[in-house]
Amino acid sequence: MSPDAPQGPRYPSYPGEQQPGGADPTHGTPWSPPAQPDVRPGVQPGAPSFPDQADRSVPEKPAGWWIRVLASFVDGLIVLALSIVPIVGGFVLLFVDADYDEVTDEFTNTNPWGLVVVGLGFAVYLGFDLWNRGLRVGYRGQSLGKQLVGVHVVGRDGAPVGALEGFFRWLVAGLLQWTFIGLLVDLLWPLWDERKQTVHDKAINTYPVRR
Repeated sequence: MSPDAPQGPRYPSYPGEQQPGGADPTHGTPWSPPAQPDVRPGVQPGAPSFPDQADRSVPEKPAGWWIRVLASFVDGLIVLALSIVPIVGGFVLLFVDADYDEVTDEFTNTNPWGLVVVGLGFAVYLGFDLWNRGLRVGYRGQSLGKQLVGVHVVGRDGAPVGALEGFFRWLVAGLLQWTFIGLLVDLLWPLWDERKQTVHDKAINTYPVRR
């Protein structure tokens, strides 16, 4: 081609401008789009991700064994204080005017109203214990004793499990504690359990946590 031959128009180039062919004129490497942020559901862009975060069943520290024993002791004192008066008073009323027959080894002339008062005392005991350590733990996550020491009973999602599950938890605990062996196993189980659960916790999938 002759040096005097006409040439096409020339355009000025600017730093960082993409040239035909897909190459960066500055570095001579093909251009690629920037990496997109992590937009998985539940992950904020730019936030660090932890592989085990989705597998955590209980996000809080389990409550220790001693603190739970203290909470149970407080609950026991409360229900005992409410029921001891009618129970003891009922027995006194039952036998205050009774006669003891040494021949038959029986009491006679007992006051039947004493049995009524004793029954009322046991009804107070069961009713209050059901509400405090059953229903209240279910819908609020705490009995009065647990509230005093800062212990919560929650499900896998970290929220109270509901009144119905709280009732069944209370019922399982009561059945286990009806015998000495059941009481001992249920009481001591959290000492070697990783999540500090009792047997009745495991039965209902509840977790004691400290808040």
